[in-house]
Amino acid sequence: MLWILAILLALACVGVLLAGLRRAPKPQAETGAERAFFRSQLEGIDRDVEGGRMSATEAEAARAELAREVIRHEKETGHGRAGANGRIVLMAVLPVLVVGSLGLYAVIGRADLPAQPLSTREIATLPGQMSVDEAVARVEAQMAETPGDVRGWLVLAPIYMTQERYGEAANAWRRVLELEPPTSTRQTNLAEAMIMANGGESTPESMALLREAVAGDPLGVRQRFYLAGQLTDSGEFAEAIPIWEELLALAEGSEPWIETAGNGLAAAQAGLASTALDASSPDATLDVMIRGMVDGLAARLAGEGGSADEWMQLVRSRQQLDGDAAAREDLARGLDALEGDDRLALEDLARELEL
Repeated sequence: MLWILAILLALACVGVLLAGLRRAPKPQAETGAERAFFRSQLEGIDRDVEGGRMSATEAEAARAELAREVIRHEKETGHGRAGANGRIVLMAVLPVLVVGSLGLYAVIGRADLPAQPLSTREIATLPGQMSVDEAVARVEAQMAETPGDVRGWLVLAPIYMTQERYGEAANAWRRVLELEPPTSTRQTNLAEAMIMANGGESTPESMALLREAVAGDPLGVRQRFYLAGQLTDSGEFAEAIPIWEELLALAEGSEPWIETAGNGLAAAQAGLASTALDASSPDATLDVMIRGMVDGLAARLAGEGGSADEWMQLVRSRQQLDGDAAAREDLARGLDALEGDDRLALEDLARELEL
């Protein structure tokens, strides 16, 4: 009875598929005008890039949209690769597949085995159901097999920083710089991880990285904050002052870090002038450093975007430093930047902090 039912079911499925294939509309002839139209659109994108009317990122998005339009056009008109020959091949192969499948089951099939309840089966965890630790462990296992894959290190490094695993974050950023040409942002990321791993104290290597990062990006805010703050903290006031001044020159007037940068410049100028510092000056210098890190994070998130964890870290830090009003401003920027579950997570934090 099992074999009779299996054969009848297979024949019914094949019959339905063959009937559908025979009734499928024939592909329309593609005209030269259609091809010329899409080619002209692609050439127009290239011209806009060459003329400076479109950035490389915008051009990439435009080409992707054009590719999707071509695919939609092919589906609507039947210009896909299968065509009539594909239908003939499929009609010929279907019976062979059915006979082969039944024959294979006859050799290796076990219809006598009992059914396995769903609750006892081992079901693979979907990516969306994994915790952060599980996802990190999976990426780490993959990187142990493919240590030359820079994409994995780019995923791990920011997560390590969020989890305060600063030594591992520094190692990850170091691998990124070894695998790809260094950029100012990545050099700053490595220096930041090294400083945090060293308890907030700079090292010769981290300072060298920050100097290279500042030289490599004339508009970089975060790298200048770190370098100027570290120089001020270590008493290298003569070098710190022009960097604080560069940082302030980059401001448009509404940035939240302007006051902190101004305080840093004043501290460096006072140190250079050998002004006697009162007992509160060490705390003032430390406050400049902390504010510099927080405002540097705010500047990076505003300019480059970031994860929900980074926005939550910023809101917590801002509330502790400047109170609820300043924290609500960063909260509003974060809510505008995030979507979906990330936005909901930030909203939950806002309720927790009574913001």
